[in-house]
Amino acid sequence: MDKPTYASILGTILGLAAGIGGMLLFSPQSSDTEELAKLQQRLTEATRERDDAARERDDAANALGAESKRLSELEQANRDLANELARRDAKADDGKAAREWKDKYDKLKSDSEEAKRQDDARIDKLEGLLEDNGILSHLSDEEIAARVAELETVFNTAFTGKDKKASMQALWDLQKLGPKAYDKAIEAWKKIAEDFGINPWGQGPGELGLTFQEYTSLVTTFGMVEYGLTNPDVDPAYRIASLYNLPWWNGEDAGKRAELAGNALSKAQGYEAQAAIEALRDIADPSTARYLADYVTSNSDNPEARKAAVMALARKDSPAGWAAIEDAAANDPDPRVKEAAQAALNQKNVPVAGVLITQVIAEYQAALAGIKVGDILTHYNGVRVKTLEDINKAKQDVPAGQSVQVVLRRGEGDVTLTLGSGMIGINGVAVAPKD
Repeated sequence: MDKPTYASILGTILGLAAGIGGMLLFSPQSSDTEELAKLQQRLTEATRERDDAARERDDAANALGAESKRLSELEQANRDLANELARRDAKADDGKAAREWKDKYDKLKSDSEEAKRQDDARIDKLEGLLEDNGILSHLSDEEIAARVAELETVFNTAFTGKDKKASMQALWDLQKLGPKAYDKAIEAWKKIAEDFGINPWGQGPGELGLTFQEYTSLVTTFGMVEYGLTNPDVDPAYRIASLYNLPWWNGEDAGKRAELAGNALSKAQGYEAQAAIEALRDIADPSTARYLADYVTSNSDNPEARKAAVMALARKDSPAGWAAIEDAAANDPDPRVKEAAQAALNQKNVPVAGVLITQVIAEYQAALAGIKVGDILTHYNGVRVKTLEDINKAKQDVPAGQSVQVVLRRGEGDVTLTLGSGMIGINGVAVAPKD
């Protein structure tokens, strides 16, 4: 029941009460009790209606307060719901943004990893090219040491298993690692070289089956050759092998190679001196004559090496060389060196092209036929010859057991001699008249 209704009911009740009161005050006294009773009944009913209306008003007010509270609670719940929905929408937006950022991150990470993979591949390729060319500056000492240890194991396993190809490859790979690996590389080289044969040369067990060409290919870096000639603690067998290797490195500075051989010759003893002389003989540099001449005039304990140096000097054809040869021909204390020096002088102004005989081995066919040191062999079995290779080729056309005639220039005339079948037994050098 609303407020206007309450007010109307209350006004009616009050009006009735006022009318009754007026009747009691101003109406004359009456004995009619029935009328009075009716009025009293009406007053009672009006009072009851008033009280009922008041209760209804109070109940309505209470109901209105409860409804107001409920409405307030609904409004708060609505606000809470709106806030939650807003929060969830914001969270959903944040999640979407987060997913977008994650997608971007994943793509950047993937692109970065792919770029890194490509960079690593390029770096690996470049490092491989550097290592193939002996450039190892990108490797740390620890990395080199680790590779050396690994390759040493690989080599030992391959060598023990008589795997020639793997043994050679491990040796080559060791050399690529540079000076820090050279000692291990030399140890590996010696094992293979001893199998091939160091002393006597080429007559080792041969369990790897190494050929001469393969033996000469064992050393693949000039740095290792240089190391063998500058490190005083290197194995003597390897130092000799390094000397024999020197002339083959035509891409390296000839003066530097001559200096390495010359320094080795000045300190060499025994067969090592012979190896140094042969290296100087075959290196095409003017300074080689000076090293050989110094040795011929200063050495006193190795006549065989002095003989080899004299013959090497003759090939150099230099003023200092000829002066040293003339001195040896006149003053060397060993008669064999004197003979070799005189034979070398014969090369100074040769009259014809051919093979100048520098050695005649006793008891072989040349010695039996009467060939002498200093002769120049020009014809073999009617074939014109100018080198030892020419003689070997001509000899192949002679049937086994057949003798042949040879022509030699001796002094100012020619000499014809007969060689029996078998080993000729000579050594010599190709000579020709100067222009």
